[in-house]
Amino acid sequence: MSGASPGRSGAVHILHVLSQHEVTGAETYAATLIAEQAREGHRVTIVSDTLNTAVDADYLPMDIGRRDYPQRVRNVFALRRLIRSRGIDLVHAHSRAASWVAFFATRLSRIPLVSSLHILQSPHLSARLFSVYGEEMVSVSRNVRAHALQVLGLPEERMHLVRNGVDVERLARAPGRAEARRRLGLPAEVPIVVLVGRLSGHRTKVALSVVAEALPLIHERVPGTLLLVVGGMKMPDEFPALVRAINRRVGAEAVRHVGHQRDVVPFDAAADVVVAAGRSAIEALAMGRAVVATGEACHVGVVCAETADHAMRTNFGDFARDQPPAPDRVAEDVVALLADPCRRAAAAAWGQAFARRTYDVRRTWRQLREVYRRALAFRAVDARTLLPSTA
Repeated sequence: MSGASPGRSGAVHILHVLSQHEVTGAETYAATLIAEQAREGHRVTIVSDTLNTAVDADYLPMDIGRRDYPQRVRNVFALRRLIRSRGIDLVHAHSRAASWVAFFATRLSRIPLVSSLHILQSPHLSARLFSVYGEEMVSVSRNVRAHALQVLGLPEERMHLVRNGVDVERLARAPGRAEARRRLGLPAEVPIVVLVGRLSGHRTKVALSVVAEALPLIHERVPGTLLLVVGGMKMPDEFPALVRAINRRVGAEAVRHVGHQRDVVPFDAAADVVVAAGRSAIEALAMGRAVVATGEACHVGVVCAETADHAMRTNFGDFARDQPPAPDRVAEDVVALLADPCRRAAAAAWGQAFARRTYDVRRTWRQLREVYRRALAFRAVDARTLLPSTA
């Protein structure tokens, strides 16, 4: 163990390391997890290039995402100094870049490293020489786990499936549809579809497909539908022009880009249907919204009992064998929900119960606590003293 002196029995000092320049699912996942860890009395520090989500932790900016080797070496020694000066007991990394830096910093400090694999990691040359993911690893979906075992060659006994955790209690307290629309100044009776998520990287093609191809099809079947696009810290240069062009084509405001929002809850709450993937889909489900899951890799469809296994396996469309965008299927699923209030209500109720039993952060933290204990034990730390089981 490091030189930590936990403030109360069982408390540890956890360092979360991320690499990012805009809000991602990894950031909101870490923030939700940190709140649960802090509630249990643990000290938490977070290091990342940027941080846009409020966290109950000390935040220290660091250029973790810069991959040139001089910067990486500087990051390794900076993390090592931080680990020693703050008495860090365990490091939890949330990307390959973060794992790379954290791996060498923890080897120099002799404390354990746990890595979360949020996406399908590419098999870099160094991955074939040695693993930088630490003592224990977790994946957010079955497809990510299978990829890590088959492509990266990570050991099965140390790769754990721990799903995304969301604060289901907080999300269940979201305002109702009418109240959310009143607060946002949205029309009370217009059918509203919300597309929520990043507009950069691989998600660009999803957003462009929904706006340019799916929305006109939806508008033909359900005139007056308004699509709210929530997200866009970074976005393709042509996106604002596309929004204007679609509105001209339809002859009304059919799509409105509201941009990046620190809190997407009011927008999801105002929706009749949410189109999303990954963590955004999970949060909307936890709020009791009907969700059409379509992601970077595949289209899942209306999230319900029949599609739940596909949704969980692919993290709601983000991780699978790549398929082309499916705007006609998105439109078909959205129209089916808008046209049938009973089906929409049933999907929303089922989805909320599903999110509560599968993605509650309290469940996530119980599972992850055991992963932490294994990692601490691997480093010959008395994990029973530091992280006693509360099961």
